[in-house]
Amino acid sequence: MFIYSIWDEICESISKNSNTITINQITEQPSSKWIAIKHDVETNVPKALAIATIEAKHNIRATYYVQADLLDDNYKLLQEIASLGHEVTYHYDVLDANGGDFDKSIEEFKTNLAKFKKYGFSVQTICPHGNPVIIRDGWSSNKDFFRDNRVVTLFPNILDMVVELPNKLDYKYAYISDAGYGWKQIVNIEDNDLKNDGDIKIKDYKELLNIVNSSDALILSAHPHRWESSAFKFLFKIYLFKTVRFTARQISSVPFLKKILSKYYYLAKKI
Repeated sequence: MFIYSIWDEICESISKNSNTITINQITEQPSSKWIAIKHDVETNVPKALAIATIEAKHNIRATYYVQADLLDDNYKLLQEIASLGHEVTYHYDVLDANGGDFDKSIEEFKTNLAKFKKYGFSVQTICPHGNPVIIRDGWSSNKDFFRDNRVVTLFPNILDMVVELPNKLDYKYAYISDAGYGWKQIVNIEDNDLKNDGDIKIKDYKELLNIVNSSDALILSAHPHRWESSAFKFLFKIYLFKTVRFTARQISSVPFLKKILSKYYYLAKKI
């Protein structure tokens, strides 16, 4: 279950057994023994603050990748997250938002960087958002943005932690995510939109802890809006998620309905 008491146990175990760092510290590490916790903040910033507070209690500093449309209404909460020692930075979605148009995507990216700076957040690392229902023609995913040489040249001081980080290190690290309301190890996070070699399912959080505590280098990724304060709330949330996912899959089997669903891809992040 994704409930705060379990996240507290996970953080307690990690803090006792591992060296925890933020994503922007990875390339500076003198060794390959570390754990970095990162979060994709796509909605519900108060829940992100709840998770951040649990981590700070255990002296863990994590990285929070925030979608730019959340900044104006939630900057005070995000500044509070940053005050706990966490890295608050950009969860970008520009290619999908602009239909694969690189020129428009670059301009939106620049605008959003300025917004992060306005509220006091230094964007050193970024993370692309994945949209499961969108129809793409000419681009594979938001990851294509930092695969583009022009983009990399325009933003030389920003590191895409999915696309670029694996090539910056001379050793391998594990990547575990709670995507889809279930823990799994992502085999090739940098290019699984092009070729998915199959993810490794993790049956429960105790198995998760065994993997975490036995790994030399690992990124643990979680979505704060999916975590709840009680088992009852979580069970209701996962029932809703499975119902919506089933409905979306049924709709996607009909071509013209799939096109309509694709236009509202941003609704997927609400659950």
